[in-house]
Amino acid sequence: MDMIQNGFMGIVFLLFSFSLTGDTVKVVDMMVNSYTVECVGEMEGNCLLVQEGDEIGTEDWSLFYYEDSISGFDYEPGYIYHIKVQKKKVKNPPMDGSSISYRLVRIVSKEKV
Repeated sequence: MDMIQNGFMGIVFLLFSFSLTGDTVKVVDMMVNSYTVECVGEMEGNCLLVQEGDEIGTEDWSLFYYEDSISGFDYEPGYIYHIKVQKKKVKNPPMDGSSISYRLVRIVSKEKV
């Protein structure tokens, strides 16, 4: 029983410490299209086409630079992915980098196109 109480207290402490640091972390649903496109912005390269939030299921796709990759996500062209990702605000991001980091939580579905 003491282990359970200690584990519970550890989780409470961890959650409390996140709120003290001001980190913004949330898990969101994201769709990733079956192909990439060339994109030019601050940098030139290939972009994933993604949908998030209210965009999911619409014809609207947003560009997602490969350089801002989703940690743990091994994209394979020819598949549409429904994934859950953790978005975290980056403290002191580099001048040419994103202010948000992405980490794969899980692949909900992967459909061949």
